[in-house]
Order: sequence, then structure tokens, then C-alpha cells
Amino acid sequence: MPATKKRWIYGLLVTALVALVGGVSAWPRIQMSRTVAAARQALADRDYPQALAQLEKAEQLDANRGETAFLLARTYRHLGKLEELQKWLARARVLDYPPRRIELEQLLVQAQNGRMKEAAPELPRLLTEFSETDGAEICEAYVSGFFANYSFAEALRLAEVWQQDYPNDPQPWFSLGLYEAHAGSDPKAVAAFRKALELAPRRDDIRRYLAEALVDEELYEEAEQHIRYLLQRNPNDTDMATALGHCLLEKGDVAGARRQLEEVLKRDPQGYPPRMMMAQIELKDQKPEAAITWLEALVKERPKEYRLRFLFATALQQSGRGSEAAEHLEFVGRAQAALGRARNMMDQAKEDPGDIASRLEIGQTLLKYDSPDDGASWLRNVLELDPTNAAAHRALAEYYSSAKKDDQRAAYHQRQAEASEPGPEPQEPKNASPSPQAENSAVSP
Repeated sequence: MPATKKRWIYGLLVTALVALVGGVSAWPRIQMSRTVAAARQALADRDYPQALAQLEKAEQLDANRGETAFLLARTYRHLGKLEELQKWLARARVLDYPPRRIELEQLLVQAQNGRMKEAAPELPRLLTEFSETDGAEICEAYVSGFFANYSFAEALRLAEVWQQDYPNDPQPWFSLGLYEAHAGSDPKAVAAFRKALELAPRRDDIRRYLAEALVDEELYEEAEQHIRYLLQRNPNDTDMATALGHCLLEKGDVAGARRQLEEVLKRDPQGYPPRMMMAQIELKDQKPEAAITWLEALVKERPKEYRLRFLFATALQQSGRGSEAAEHLEFVGRAQAALGRARNMMDQAKEDPGDIASRLEIGQTLLKYDSPDDGASWLRNVLELDPTNAAAHRALAEYYSSAKKDDQRAAYHQRQAEASEPGPEPQEPKNASPSPQAENSAVSP
């Protein structure tokens, strides 16, 4: 073989070998880049288990990357695992990740957990400094924090900015839907959840809330489509299986609803929703005595739920026990009047973040008649505004004592209530003249 040709072949082999070695050495970097990109996409899609899986894989590829540690901290924040969050933020700090980004994440933790006294003043600066890289994360954490504190005006203003700046993000619509559902505005909740699902059709959490809002709006055909889709993906979801029975019942398929609930109760015999739905099926099937069998136990468990009490009264009346139904109907009447007033006051509270009186009455009403957990949230918001509000402390003491069986918290709020209430004025002994010190103290500022 001519020498020139040999040199040419040799050079080609060397070039190929260099390319192969270079490709092999570059592969870990390529794999890392792809893994982190997949984690970032999962975070953007709010698929936090998938983000966590990708980031754990990235950590195995290279345990000394500050970006991976930071993204792990962010993922754990979304998952509500604050100890893991702090662990990975500390690791990011050791790996010289930018301190301003770490400070940002700490502020987002405060906002997400409703600590708005510390977090709220920083919002304008954060939106100015980090809008290009973290704007949606900032909006999400702060909107959640404002809603958690029942600062509705601030939450809704920021949610509007969020929608405008990130028109393809489903999360502002999802957050708005949660707010409207909580406020009892089911048509607005349905509209918001529909928009969110349009932007993120693979999000089962959005579809689930949409299905529940559609049931509340009595749009059973559309609700059933979403429920059946969710049950195909998770056949063991007893809440959605119960909701399917509800749809069948309202559409007139009593036998189908009964079969559906019997299957649910095999898997969840003590579940509150399926037992209540079975009672409704018995009533619809003209079997009030069978309904009473279910409802007696439920009313003992949840005596403050006025819808349940109304159902029980209906069953008693249909069984010829109208005198027993009277007390339940009286409770329902009081509850409906009080809750109607509370709903009106929610509009006032939304417009006036400092309206303590409305917040207090809303909380007390919800504790007494409808949703103790929501009522407790309103009362905790009162204490954010007025830490020495004795009425809020007393109501929370009762809540933790009866609803939560948390004696430690109940005792704390009882002590705070007693400390916040003015004690009786001391009585002067008869025919005694005040001392000079008492006179001075009486007129001192």
C-alpha cells in the first residue's frame, strides 16, 4: 500500500478515535443537561413527583452541582416538606449557588406558608429582580399566602397580573377556581377550572376539582365524563367513585347508583361520603327507614353539618316521625340564616382586609354550622390582625378541644383568651381614702 494512502487511513482512524473519546467524555454532561431540563419542565408542569425523580437522578450523576440542590429545595417546598427544603438550600449554599436565589426561595417559603408580615414587603422587589426567571413561582407562592391569610383583594390583584404575564400558565386559573369554590361561587369556579384544564389537559388535579364543581352546579353529564376519565386512571379513587354514584342518582338511574355505592362501600365501609350518598339513594328509592339507619350514625359524627341534618329530618318525616324532625329543621333554619349572613360578609371582608368584625363572625358561624376547619382558618386570620382578640381565642379553644382533640392547642388559646379579657376592677374598701401612690397611678398616662 502506498505510504500516502497509509498516512491518510491512519489520520482517519485517529480522527475517529478522538471523536469517539470526546463523545464518551461529553456524554455525562449531555445526560446531566437533559435530566435537569426534564426536571425543570416537570416543575413547570407542577408534576412534582416527576421533578423529584429527575433531580434525584441528576444528583446521582453529579452530587456537586448547586443548581440541582437548589431545584431539589424548590421541589420539596412545593411538596410541603420543609425539613428537606432547608437541607437542600443549605447544600446549595455550600456549593456556592447564587445567594440571591437562595434568599428568594426562603422568602417564597414564608409566603407559601402564609407568613405575609415578613414576606409581603419584599414582593415588589422580587417581581422586579426575578420576573424573568422566577416570576410565575413568585406569583404562585404569594397568591397562596394572601389567600391563606384571607387577604382576598391582594390575592386577586396579583392573580390578575399573573394571568396577564403568563397567559399559558394554568396555575393562576386553578388558584382562582379554588378561591371561587371556597367562596361558594360555583359558576365562576367552573369557568376558571375549565380554562385551567384547557391549558393543562393532563393535570388530573385540575380535572378533579372541575368535576366536583360541575356536580355542585348540577351539570351531571359533563361531570360524569371527567369522573369516568379519572376513574380509568385511578380505579381506587373512592371519592370519584362516590361522585359517579351521585351523578347516576341525579340522572335517575337509582339502581345503577346503588350498585356503584355498594362497590365503594366494600372498599371504604366507614367513609363519610359514600355512607351519606347511600342514605340519599335509600330516600330516592322510597326507603326512609333504611336511610335513617345510615343517617343516625352520621349525625352523631357530624352534628354541625346542616345539609346532613336536613336529610335526616326528611327521612324522619317520610317515616311518620315528624315530631323528631322538628329540632333538626329548626337547626337547619338557623344555619341557613347565619350562613347567608356570613356569605354576605365574605364580600365585605374581600374588599376590606382589615375588617376584623366580619372575619370573626364568619369564623364563628362556620365553626357552628358548616365547616369547622374553614371557620378555624378565618379565626386564625383574625388573630393575625388582632393577636389579643379574646373571642377568636375562645372559639379556637373550643375548636381544638372538640373538633381536633388537641388539648395542648386548646389550652393555649384558652390561656390567651383569659389573658386578653379585661379583669374586674378592684373594689376599694369602704371608708378608705386612696393612697398618694394610688392617686398618682390613677391619673398617670
